[in-house]
Amino acid sequence: MKVIPCGVAAAVEICCSNAALVYITLSFYTMVKSSTPIWVLLFAFVFGFEKPRILLIAIIMVMVTGVILTVEGETKYDSVGFSLVLMASIVSGLRWSMTQLLLQHERMGMSNPIATLFYLSPVMFVTMFMLSLMVEHPFSQFQHSKHFDTVSHVMESFGLMSIGGLLAFAMTLAELYLIKNTNTVTLSVAGISKEIVVIFLSVVLYGDVLTPKTLLGLFVSIIGIIAYNYYKISKVDKVDNTEYQMIPLHTKNRNLED
Repeated sequence: MKVIPCGVAAAVEICCSNAALVYITLSFYTMVKSSTPIWVLLFAFVFGFEKPRILLIAIIMVMVTGVILTVEGETKYDSVGFSLVLMASIVSGLRWSMTQLLLQHERMGMSNPIATLFYLSPVMFVTMFMLSLMVEHPFSQFQHSKHFDTVSHVMESFGLMSIGGLLAFAMTLAELYLIKNTNTVTLSVAGISKEIVVIFLSVVLYGDVLTPKTLLGLFVSIIGIIAYNYYKISKVDKVDNTEYQMIPLHTKNRNLED
């Protein structure tokens, strides 16, 4: 029962993220999803992982400013898509905090990331399946979809979904290990690099247009994320054997969302 809230939050995040990509560009999606650290930090206050400090509040305001600049600079803004990806970011912050609670407290019985994934997956599947039935009506769509009209298309579709599923499994497992063993900045730096690569590919492959204000917003958000991680590193340097919570970037189950 203790994994149900975390599993439901993960499923809602994936569903909102998928739906958002129908309305907005990949680059805009990625930049708005980078607001996840704001919600991670706010929920860290709620769960007691962090104590509210003026410096942390200032860092949050920097990241909020970055997101606002990103939204104002978007050339293909859609309110529905923005609302969906913002909801995904909020729920993602909640999911990260609840997952950390499961992994870093031995009494919860979920200290092993693989065991945690084993218990989370069924809850996520049931939640997403029910949401799909209520919103998408998948069985009726299968009958009219060009992706399932021939045997070759069916095999191609399931092949792509299988590859995505395997990659998503690896990504999710890496996320869980990250939450449990957050004692270096390597993955945080890699996360920032991933943001840049995704946005670059969206411009090259999909022709997304980035305005100067959008790029400025992304830059400001990344500065806020780096500032938080530097704050935590400095804190760890002062206290030996102290664990800290690195802000997760958009490591969101991209392949699950696909």
